[in-house]
Amino acid sequence: MKAILSSRGLFIIGFLLLLASNIVVLSGAASNRSGEPESLIILSERELQLKTQLHKDNSGLVLKLNWRSLGKAADKHGYTNWRAPTWLNADKMKKLGFNLSTYQKSGPQHIYYKHPIPKEVFIVLEHDGAPYSQALMRAEKTLNRTERLVKLEPHDEKLLADNKRAKKRFKRERISETRLFAIDAGLDPTELRNIYADQSRFLITKGLVKARYDYKKENLFGYIARLSVAHIHVPLNTTAQFNCRHKG
Repeated sequence: MKAILSSRGLFIIGFLLLLASNIVVLSGAASNRSGEPESLIILSERELQLKTQLHKDNSGLVLKLNWRSLGKAADKHGYTNWRAPTWLNADKMKKLGFNLSTYQKSGPQHIYYKHPIPKEVFIVLEHDGAPYSQALMRAEKTLNRTERLVKLEPHDEKLLADNKRAKKRFKRERISETRLFAIDAGLDPTELRNIYADQSRFLITKGLVKARYDYKKENLFGYIARLSVAHIHVPLNTTAQFNCRHKG
């Protein structure tokens, strides 16, 4: 079976996603009681992956929400740790309620940190904004660098392999990688919405944040372990909107 998503289907996917996040983010708030969605963003198959294929005897579709963030530093191939965004530094972790000094312990030879308990906070996701443009720029920069090196050493197999890898990555960034990026976090969803007011671009949902310590740089930082809305179930009676076709 191969699933083909129509434009109408993509809109309904986006609506279902934001309806689910609306329940998670602002349950009990006045906006929810009135039935108004907290956000309305149209997402494509780049942001929503068909995780469970439709079969005649199952209960519908399961869609996985694809997201990422800009990492602290890129390696030689241009890849980054997308779970540890640059903005989730020690100062931000303190604002999220992590009392970092309580995790510092003195050992026989050095100071070490025990892992604090993860905390559920509100995560801001931006669709097709500046972070995606920067990710695309990073991939292009890596490609340009490898192409320059290949011109200098056209028979170097390692450089040729690096260049081939960079070409594939740049292509993925342009046509298939998710454009949904985690850009901020906080404890108050209303405060975050006041900052990120564009409801057609910013989505706010819950997520789990953990703290880690970089011993080389002697610096604490955070990373996003997961989003609370990771998967979306589409009931069987609405899957016709996704233009799914069965192949035997």
